[in-house]
Amino acid sequence: MRLPRTLSFAALLALAVPMASQAQERPDRWSGQVELGFNGASGNSSFSILRTGGRLRHLQTELAEFEGSVLIRYGKNEERVIADDAKAALKMDLWPKDTWSPFVFADWSRDKVRRLDTRFSGGAGTKLTLWRGESGSGSVSGAVLYDYQNFGAAPGSAAPPSESLARLSARTKVEKKLSKSSTLEHVAFLQPAWEDPADYVLDVTHSLSTQVLGRLALSVEHQFLRDAVPPPGVESTDHRFSVVLRIAF
Repeated sequence: MRLPRTLSFAALLALAVPMASQAQERPDRWSGQVELGFNGASGNSSFSILRTGGRLRHLQTELAEFEGSVLIRYGKNEERVIADDAKAALKMDLWPKDTWSPFVFADWSRDKVRRLDTRFSGGAGTKLTLWRGESGSGSVSGAVLYDYQNFGAAPGSAAPPSESLARLSARTKVEKKLSKSSTLEHVAFLQPAWEDPADYVLDVTHSLSTQVLGRLALSVEHQFLRDAVPPPGVESTDHRFSVVLRIAF
């Protein structure tokens, strides 16, 4: 996938926005988005790759809110695969407009570069909304989850044994509207193992999104990912940079 193809796809998205605005409006209880972009990464590998995904949310917000999302990244350097990872997530929040909101979730992911064949995690917790208004929102949450990981083998060695353990999860999330069309977002997860807090996963993402045309938005994103106990031969820390086009519906 070359850059001209991506620019052509972006142009098609931009042309589709006015047409979408003339179509019949979808019910208010649903919202979603699709995205396309190129990523850069440093750490276990350095590359430019294609990123695509989407999100769908059910907005029956008085009682519950359901959300599902998918994210796929893939890249090749000549004949060598340099990025191959995917993630899918499901989440349900009860009474999301209240100050306290219990939730349940399930995530699945894989990352061939980090030799993670499969990771599944699921659990439950509670979110505390600290503030919510026209200028943005802020919340913290805590959860207990079950985490299963299955690893791939490094060249010339046997695969590490699979890992199954309980983890705690703490999350902070802040959304700040910088202007009518621009939003800054911070999301951070810290997930230490129940029996060994030194075995933790830290995932911090910052993004800046700007509406450029109708429902089309441009987002610049940085993700810091650290696995304190990675598989043999894999670096513990990755930085991932993204420039993404998103269209909401």
